[in-house]
Amino acid sequence: MATIDAGDPSPELAAVEAEMQRVDLFRRAHALVNDLRWDDTVGVYDVLQVARFLEGGEE
Repeated sequence: MATIDAGDPSPELAAVEAEMQRVDLFRRAHALVNDLRWDDTVGVYDVLQVARFLEGGEE
């Protein structure tokens, strides 16, 4: 069976892939925040903080 060497991804593809990973991370953080019970309302800032934590930006 022959294999095809696609080579390195283009810079545009790498940028799109990185953006999609960030979108997936935001979706996971949003789902986590929405599944928890909160006394107060939760804002976008809270979701972004959870996303940052999931990404490993904070310890």
